Amino acid sequence: MVSPTVKDGENLSHRDLEKIAQRFIKEMDLKNHQAIGFVHKDKEHTHIHIYAENSISLKGEVYKDSFIGKRSQIAADNVAKKLGLTRVKEVQQQKLQELKWQRLAIRHINNKVLESRPKSLDDYIQKMNARNVKVIPSINKSNQLQGFRFEYQGANLKGSEVHRSMTGSKLIAEISQNNSYTKLKEVPKTLKLVNTTVQLSTNMASKIAKDLAKQVIKRGLDAGMGMGLLNNNYYEKTR
Repeated sequence: MVSPTVKDGENLSHRDLEKIAQRFIKEMDLKNHQAIGFVHKDKEHTHIHIYAENSISLKGEVYKDSFIGKRSQIAADNVAKKLGLTRVKEVQQQKLQELKWQRLAIRHINNKVLESRPKSLDDYIQKMNARNVKVIPSINKSNQLQGFRFEYQGANLKGSEVHRSMTGSKLIAEISQNNSYTKLKEVPKTLKLVNTTVQLSTNMASKIAKDLAKQVIKRGLDAGMGMGLLNNNYYEKTR
């Protein structure tokens, strides 16, 4: 689906929409595949649905669809730039700027809750809720945890939109290390969350593993610095 902003959509002619569809097909390297587009107007939001009919091109080549979601975003952004349309990134930045104080408040509350060293995700969610921040797990149709959204004072934001330190992988990695008896040594395939068991996607598990490794290194460095300070203090007192 290719979706111009509401404002841009109001001023686009049929010819403009056709040009957007053709540019998108070219950006996605689908020009040698059979494709058809339909224009929809839901609640005055004009958008285009593009269907590629087959994965084999007219030249007999197999279409590579790896990372197709991310590639679609990049293609749509390139089309917007070339045609002088409003880019999604611009809309997102404007939205984040308008919600700046809510983002700062959510992050402040998050930091305070993490300082209390919650023992589990459920504990973290309850403590955030007690401070009027609703934490909403993002779970896809395959029952895989993809991250968290945060609701506060009319704002509903992804963790990464609040701050880069509040992605799902970073929160899980940090919270999992709080219980000294059950420190996470390897990334589990499933997690207990609000009385249910959810799976971790390969991407999420990989990110958690990286964040865990960074934390181990950081804590090791901090411990080393602490010992260095203690040794220096002892040396100064005994000179």
